[in-house]
Amino acid sequence: MSKKMKATGLVLVLCLVLVMFLTEMGITQDSDLFIQAQKARQQGDADSAYRLYEQAAEQGIRPHDAYFEMGLILLEKEKWTQAYRISGKAVKAFQEYLVLNPLDDNAWFRLAYIYENRSLAPGVNEWKKAIEALQKALSISLENPQYLLHLGYVYYKIGDKENAEVILLDLVNKYPDYIDARYYLAMNYLEKQDKEKAKQHFTFILDKTNQENSYYQWAKKELNKIGGGNQ
Repeated sequence: MSKKMKATGLVLVLCLVLVMFLTEMGITQDSDLFIQAQKARQQGDADSAYRLYEQAAEQGIRPHDAYFEMGLILLEKEKWTQAYRISGKAVKAFQEYLVLNPLDDNAWFRLAYIYENRSLAPGVNEWKKAIEALQKALSISLENPQYLLHLGYVYYKIGDKENAEVILLDLVNKYPDYIDARYYLAMNYLEKQDKEKAKQHFTFILDKTNQENSYYQWAKKELNKIGGGNQ
């Protein structure tokens, strides 16, 4: 092989290495942008995190997760209108992502959670879409307690008391200290006019949680309404 050919080959190898290096740098920078947003969120800097998530979404870096996190930040700030607008973008991003990643149960769960929150807005009813997404998640991650809790909650919200009771009671039997499940099971019993069973679960919550806990406050309020508050 001539010196010229060897030199040409060396140049090609170096070019290839440079391309691979730059590509890896691009991937790392993209990944770092989302990671930076996560770190800012964990450190309590919601404003910086929001801006970083926004940049990530605009650049096509995990847009479904980025929009989801942006929505959570807006909900925490009680900016309901803005959160609703972002939720529309999140739904679209999740739908596109799930076409390519249909076995991502957490993505199905997050999509369901978005539908749940959207359904709390006046004139919006996407509870059935939430059920469908949760069922998809559960078909992948069987018996996941968090997914089941949300499915029971959605059934409770749409007035399907029987399905809500079956799911939530099973959760409470398996996980006695699952306070979230107990609360919505108690609320479901109130809907069924079974005050005694509701009292049992509300009382359990008061016994097992501290007074700063939201579920403690909610349970105490409901107990007072039905004449069962003695704490």
